[in-house]
Amino acid sequence: MHERQAPITPAQPTETPPPQTRVDNAIRAITDHIHGQSLKVGDKLPSEARFAEWLGVSRTVIREAFKSLSAMRIIEMRAGRRAQVCGFDGSVIALSLTHALRTEQINPQQMWDARRAVETRTVTLAAIRRSDAEARRLLALVAQMHDCVDDLARMTEHDIAFHVAIAEASRNPLFPVLVAALTSAMRETNPMVWRQRRDDESRQEVVRAHEAIAQAIAAGDPEAACNALARHFDLASQGLVMAGFN
Repeated sequence: MHERQAPITPAQPTETPPPQTRVDNAIRAITDHIHGQSLKVGDKLPSEARFAEWLGVSRTVIREAFKSLSAMRIIEMRAGRRAQVCGFDGSVIALSLTHALRTEQINPQQMWDARRAVETRTVTLAAIRRSDAEARRLLALVAQMHDCVDDLARMTEHDIAFHVAIAEASRNPLFPVLVAALTSAMRETNPMVWRQRRDDESRQEVVRAHEAIAQAIAAGDPEAACNALARHFDLASQGLVMAGFN
């Protein structure tokens, strides 16, 4: 890991901007520094004091900018250590989608439609590109789902892990982030949908739908994987309707 210390040359304002504008300007300057200096994940940023000096603002402004960038997962801050460039993840997207779902800006069926579009591609690529270890992991996750159909919390986490594992096998680093963000809504909807599947057979039907996807990917058959995914999403959409999510 390395640190690059090229000074920032801020634009000269004609008048003193309000405090929030100063924070916004600092955010842009810090991200410009990251990109302009080609910093990579794990590279350390200059100190708050150095940014404050370069930009001609107080350390309080830089501290607020750092906090905002940390919340956006652009940088990572730890006590007693210099801020560093953060790795790419879907946590902010997931938080935004969950907020949109809870405030009824989007509905579960719309989330499922988006998932279906993205995951149709991920299962296709996974069937072509997956390793033997990844195929075994998918089948193992299905076996774990079989064992916990009456434990909703564990079932949901295995379900999310299954779809993310498919995305990882696609070899496109953007897909796991998108799928992890989109599937996070399952923690909101699964309790209501699962209550509609009162008997063991209807719950095992969901697991078998996942098993068909895993087997098709393990067999290296993208067409079968897509067909199995379509059946899975049809079943999931029926469950949403039964739970009152029209």
